[in-house]
Amino acid sequence: MSALWPLHDRLAAWVGTSRQATPKRLPGPLGLPAYARLASTWAPIAPLEPRLRLLVTQLAAERSGCAYCAQHNRHVALKAGVPREVLEDVVHHGSAGHYSDAERAALELADAVTSFEENKGGLPMETLVRARCHFDEGQIVALVAAVSAEHFFDPATGRLGRDSIPL
Repeated sequence: MSALWPLHDRLAAWVGTSRQATPKRLPGPLGLPAYARLASTWAPIAPLEPRLRLLVTQLAAERSGCAYCAQHNRHVALKAGVPREVLEDVVHHGSAGHYSDAERAALELADAVTSFEENKGGLPMETLVRARCHFDEGQIVALVAAVSAEHFFDPATGRLGRDSIPL
């Protein structure tokens, strides 16, 4: 019986590449799918502030159209002390006055991830540049992973791609 591969090597083999000794930065906005698929392989996921995580997952739940997800996230955020008006304005984060510049950048990134379409040019470069002004690569990976898990993950099937299935 062969020895078990470490998780990073198994993921790299699944993608059809080998693990690099020194990770390279992913390319601009078209690197977004790679962030989502290889987050734990190439860049460590950095911890996010709890309020920031709650805000971006609330926005992702709202954008996914899942009423249960939105209400569940709202409940968790309210229990954690996020004010009700902050949660109610999360979909209007660009014009609401409750958010810091970093939170606005994260929410804009969350919006871009939830509306990502590679065949339409992917993620706007300005969004990624703005996010990089406030967050390092590990935090951006954590943001994309949190938003992707909330928006794209289908708990019924255990797969990513809930919004790609035609209704």
